[in-house]
Amino acid sequence: MIYIIFMAMIKSDKEIKEITVMADLITELILKSISWVKPGITTRELDQKIEAEMLSMGVNGSCKGYHGFPTVSCLSVNQTVTHGIPDDRPLENGDIIDIDLVIERNGYYSDCSKTVPVGEISKEARRLVETTEECLALGIKASKPGNTLGDVGFAIQSHAESNGYSIVREYSGHFIGLEMHESPSVTNYGTPGVGEVLKPGMIFCIEPMVNQGRRAIRDRNWVTKTL
Repeated sequence: MIYIIFMAMIKSDKEIKEITVMADLITELILKSISWVKPGITTRELDQKIEAEMLSMGVNGSCKGYHGFPTVSCLSVNQTVTHGIPDDRPLENGDIIDIDLVIERNGYYSDCSKTVPVGEISKEARRLVETTEECLALGIKASKPGNTLGDVGFAIQSHAESNGYSIVREYSGHFIGLEMHESPSVTNYGTPGVGEVLKPGMIFCIEPMVNQGRRAIRDRNWVTKTL
């Protein structure tokens, strides 16, 4: 259900400036969203708060209406990997929830997600979250001119697998800026030295999706869950 649009991979100085503003705004929005996560709140209530905050910030929630997606946020709880649709299920102590948002203003986009513990979570869940954050940091570290997208994917994959986890391969990060999903994809696995060579002016999202156990997933009505 993800549609990749081909755009110029190298952004102009003006575009970089505008996209940086959007990145700052979505960081602010994610941090505020995290503050609302607590046992008892439903994902629908959380989405409503996020939508109201987007309105006050003067930005558009790009997920809502995207090929029929019903809400401004993707809120994925526990075994849901991505594209969780907000509903009336209250969050419970011990859950983990991924908040995934995309915003747009004046034709410029930014995309950010964060996995958040609900109350006190298990040691196993905390280790998964921490390892995934480490994968992200390693992917960012590998994102430098002269490296390739394969270097980025390999950094993520090797760290996840060395810690006993698996990588979801059906979904990935992507370039961004003038559209929500731009080509090429930024996979969370790869071979060093293979793929697009990174150059100054490229802007892309790194989105590690790390599973306990098998990497198998099931898609149904947007929602993707681990098996």
